[in-house]
Amino acid sequence: MNSLKTSIADGKYLHKRCAAHIVNLIMQDGLKEIDNSIKCIRAAIRFVRAGTSRLVKFKEIAQLVKVDSKAFLNLDICTRWNSTHVMLAAACTYEKVFARYPEEDPYYTIELLSEIKPGVPGPGVPDDHNWENARKLAEFLKHFANITRRVSASLSVTAHTYFHEILEVNALVNEWLSNADFDQQDMGKRMKDKYDKYWGQWHDNLGLQNEKGKGKEKEKENINLLIFVAVVLDPRYKLSQYVEIAIEDMYGEGVGTKVWAAITKCLHDLFEEYRVKNSSPIYVNPEPNDSTRSKQGGDSPRKARSNIVKRMKLNSGIGSSSRGSRTDLDRYLAEECEEDVKKFDILAWWKGKSTRFPILSKLARDVLAIQISTVASESAFSTGGRVLDDFRASLTPFMVEALVCTQDWLRRATPIPMSENTEELATLEDGNTFMALSFLLLAVFINEKITYCIHILFNFRINSRVQGPSHY
Repeated sequence: MNSLKTSIADGKYLHKRCAAHIVNLIMQDGLKEIDNSIKCIRAAIRFVRAGTSRLVKFKEIAQLVKVDSKAFLNLDICTRWNSTHVMLAAACTYEKVFARYPEEDPYYTIELLSEIKPGVPGPGVPDDHNWENARKLAEFLKHFANITRRVSASLSVTAHTYFHEILEVNALVNEWLSNADFDQQDMGKRMKDKYDKYWGQWHDNLGLQNEKGKGKEKEKENINLLIFVAVVLDPRYKLSQYVEIAIEDMYGEGVGTKVWAAITKCLHDLFEEYRVKNSSPIYVNPEPNDSTRSKQGGDSPRKARSNIVKRMKLNSGIGSSSRGSRTDLDRYLAEECEEDVKKFDILAWWKGKSTRFPILSKLARDVLAIQISTVASESAFSTGGRVLDDFRASLTPFMVEALVCTQDWLRRATPIPMSENTEELATLEDGNTFMALSFLLLAVFINEKITYCIHILFNFRINSRVQGPSHY
């Protein structure tokens, strides 16, 4: 891309880490050594879910203590921190039920207090302190679950929100780090270390370190500055005091000044590159040929004029700009910030201002198009593994593609507009019975064809399981 002159800033800002992936790493490190409260609640849920009679008894107690909740008791998965949040959120709603359950089932207390293996005591029965810790952790994990949901959005612009999500993670981790509970402090410290590795450290002379370093030294990388450029291109913030103070909170006062200077330089460098690429060519009169020169009486070319034109191109990028004129970026930053409303359409704003800021709007279009998470694209490619499982190993690529497309169409159901229903009712009311019967017969025919296809696919799947790929 650099050799073809098609990259921006020589590809310096091409690599950007997935926001959802970093949040996942932070939470996994924080939950590595989970405290005893979570172990007690997990053991209690496992006991209740171990038998149908226990679940029936649990629901009866829930009705007696008037716990009206549709949440189902789930066990978490050790590799998925969001499942721990779902487990704790559902269990906390049934706290009164768990408190009364030992009175109905004596084996509940016996099993939770018995040794897991010789010399290793059981987790015990959850008490008030355990439930208090569980509520705090569930509330804490809820914030990160909401952050993951926001950064994984694929139908809206997310580039300008990355900066605010980093601020939110930093505030949550610092709050947990300053907690009075020692277990929560240890958890917050592990999360802070992982946060600093990707977002909270700034390396000076990074180019020299990467050239001389070996092993892990080569992995050092500063945060992508386009994250800050995107928030500057949000007309509600720009290079305001809010952004400056937020950067100081993220990196500290000393390092924050260096980051602020790097952001300002990056923004102006990008704008200059876009201005040069989008500048209109300067019209220069063609140099006269020999016959013309002889008629005009001049034999030497106008070198002074060509030199001035070259300097004008290098200095401003446009031929008609006067000395000291302000650029799009200068005018944009000089204006007051827009009001910070909840439903602010940043794309519509830039579309309306494209005539006032023609070059800066092109920069904003490219920066705001960046996705801050790879979850949507990765999930699109991972659906094939769920379709082509061990029982469908003999499916052809054509059949797999048909199943994947059908699954996508069923999930993306298109709502029927009310105008179509109104026209159909008007047709029936007009007494056009023949057309109505035609539609009815067509619907029956299509329904029969679909049923027949499903029947064929079902028989094919059964035969492929029984007789193997050779039968197909």
